[in-house]
Amino acid sequence: MEPAVHTTATPRRAAAVAGGVVLDAAYAVWRHAASLARGNIASPSVHTPQEDAASGHEAKAQGADSFAAEAVPHGGTAGKPDVVLIPGIYEPAGFMDPLRRRLQRRGHRVIVLPELGYNRKTIPECAALSAARMRELGVLDAVVIAHSKGGLIGKLIMTAPDTEQLVGRMLAIGTPFEGTRYSRYAPTRPLRSFYPDHPVMGLLAKNLEVNSRIVSVGADVDPLVGRTTGLAGARNIILPVTGHFRILEDPRLFAAVDDFLRAGEQAG
Repeated sequence: MEPAVHTTATPRRAAAVAGGVVLDAAYAVWRHAASLARGNIASPSVHTPQEDAASGHEAKAQGADSFAAEAVPHGGTAGKPDVVLIPGIYEPAGFMDPLRRRLQRRGHRVIVLPELGYNRKTIPECAALSAARMRELGVLDAVVIAHSKGGLIGKLIMTAPDTEQLVGRMLAIGTPFEGTRYSRYAPTRPLRSFYPDHPVMGLLAKNLEVNSRIVSVGADVDPLVGRTTGLAGARNIILPVTGHFRILEDPRLFAAVDDFLRAGEQAG
């Protein structure tokens, strides 16, 4: 017979997970609302180091996006690499703002990709849009930090012969590198592109060469992608977090990001 403590711990664990899932959904709604309220569906592409980071306000002097590439020099302070943020599906550019502001305070020039909109296009289309914008901004050997589908976009950029020079390393958060079996039954076409047998997922899975330059971070309980964030040859991290979205603002993720960036700086 199982110890009695297990019979009580299991309902408590289930309740904790259920509560975490509810909070995760609420966080996603809040981030979408915040992006809409601040106009960050199509925010400027380039954010300079410490640009209004202390106050948390968006810079007004950035001007039109078409001038941002000319106005902002390549790289961050003290030679820190450019960081490109690629959000997940149905996530606008401003969805990763908490992480963006932290990276700015760290001295990085941070590039977001508002041209992706809500990231509903196919993975190859999104990769092409992202690569085109990176080229326009003069980005080379950048660091990509991506969420969910964004990690698949980032890996495709790293593996394609005509774009591989754009990205040096990537940290992917909640990215279903192994594919999700139930994706084929999803209600929308964009969501149905993550099942393991999808041609793009198969192509990405076969390319192992870049995996050593990727860190994959997953949540202990992720209601959307489960435990599919593992990537052979990469550094795989599982954080004791419940949720697919709240992990983006978790202090333990911030610590993992800092370690990732510090390792790159020391190696470079």
